[in-house]
Amino acid sequence: MPGIDHEMPLELIRNRPETALELLRCAQKIDIPRHATARLETVDCTQAPIEFRADSVVVLRDETGAALMAVIVEVQLRRDSGKRFSWPVYVTTLRSQHKCDTVLLVICPDRSMARWCERTIRLGPSGVITPLAIDPGRVPLITDPDQARACPELAVLSAVAHPVEADDEPVLQAMLAGLKTLDREHRTLYLNYVFRSLPEVTIKRLEEMVTTIRDFEDLGKKYFSHWVAEGQIKTILNVLDSRGLEVSDDTRERIQRCEDTNQLDAWARKVGTITSVEELFAE
Repeated sequence: MPGIDHEMPLELIRNRPETALELLRCAQKIDIPRHATARLETVDCTQAPIEFRADSVVVLRDETGAALMAVIVEVQLRRDSGKRFSWPVYVTTLRSQHKCDTVLLVICPDRSMARWCERTIRLGPSGVITPLAIDPGRVPLITDPDQARACPELAVLSAVAHPVEADDEPVLQAMLAGLKTLDREHRTLYLNYVFRSLPEVTIKRLEEMVTTIRDFEDLGKKYFSHWVAEGQIKTILNVLDSRGLEVSDDTRERIQRCEDTNQLDAWARKVGTITSVEELFAE
């Protein structure tokens, strides 16, 4: 998946376990049983060495607390033949503990890795385990704001998995609609992930959208102040030019080099009333 690292997809699922269920439902067409809760849980592998620890586990339970389905989530960035032996341990251990259907979901950076991960693992003459692999092409493309609000984490994965489509505003608008439902900490975390993952041209488009949406004002100046500054500088110089005020090369450079958005705000407020450029810098 473009921009994928090991931790961020897991962080998205840990923050909202339903994300794993949506990936199973949308990408693998798996029927998710009706359930009361979907929570992260640990597998008691106290007798197993550290290499037999799953990245993350989501367990679906009914109103009585009985387990209905367990989902093991792994992020696999490269081929590792050892996984062909450790993955069955995860599945059989979890199935034994919870006495329910168990699914192994593997998130991959590309289709080639997914093909390797989804190969059936033979346990012997009469048994097999088949991982369910997710690559970027299988992540649903989310353009519906309501769907994004229902699962913002899936909307984030959608934008990262589909960088070409994300250059169209509906994908970004849907994702931002989802992020608006979250607290500032998670908004910031997810936006940083998206900005690290998308092409530069899409980043510019997203920066503009973020800095002009009221709900993101608190993030705009802190995290995207360079974009805000560019707009302020352009406005100040355009007003000076339109008013016929003489702007020396040194003055133009001073304005263009300013990165302090508070200072630029102050200049922008004065630029329409001053009678000389020198007044712009007067205290």
